[in-house]
Amino acid sequence: MSDNYAEVKRILANIRTIRTFVREVDYLFLVEAHEKLGVALEERKAEFECEQEELNKKEAKKKELLAFIASEGFTLEELNGNGITKRKKPPVHRKPKYTFEENGEMKVWSGVGRKPKPIEVALNEGKTLSDFLICSV
Repeated sequence: MSDNYAEVKRILANIRTIRTFVREVDYLFLVEAHEKLGVALEERKAEFECEQEELNKKEAKKKELLAFIASEGFTLEELNGNGITKRKKPPVHRKPKYTFEENGEMKVWSGVGRKPKPIEVALNEGKTLSDFLICSV
């Protein structure tokens, strides 16, 4: 059913397609469809205006509450978390697992994330990751 709606939406969104359709369909059918579409459009307009009115009321109430909170000397952060902030987890430091040489300098890689370019090149040449393993691992 949604495919039908998508097709109707595609047709109604393009003026050239609508003109082609109007030329090919009986005029009396078009008048009847226009009347029905007009009724449905008026109903949808009333729903839309009601939704907008609700959103405006909600926004006004939100502004009123924010003004009240500010007038009492509080901030949203104080009310939301009682002034307590969550601690961030410390980053996980992984031990180096592989070693490789880049520009004459020995470097290490933990095995997480993108492979360093020198390791990538060596793998393409036929080496394996085990060739780069650090012995103490």
